Amino acid sequence: MTDSPTTSLVILIVDQGVEIDVMEALEEMGIDHFTRFSDIAGAGETGRREGDPIWPGLNALLLLVMENEKIQPLVDRCHAIRDSYPITPGMKFIVVPAAMM
Repeated sequence: MTDSPTTSLVILIVDQGVEIDVMEALEEMGIDHFTRFSDIAGAGETGRREGDPIWPGLNALLLLVMENEKIQPLVDRCHAIRDSYPITPGMKFIVVPAAMM
């Protein structure tokens, strides 16, 4: 292992309403390695998602291990998707250093 990893784990939590747009962006950017969890309940800055009549909607969660220099273009692309909607959908990036072993 090195002292400063050149890769990071990107955790992307996104409203399922824009999940297909995000997946298309990943494909267009040539990002084809990921793990995706669908039907995720939770609460965040844009409200609660429980998938029921009281708290409608759900989230998706993506895990991507990426080279650090490729992260900002992904963030920018996803934020452009988010900003294209009249009501801002939930989207959160969490990035942590990752060492491949």
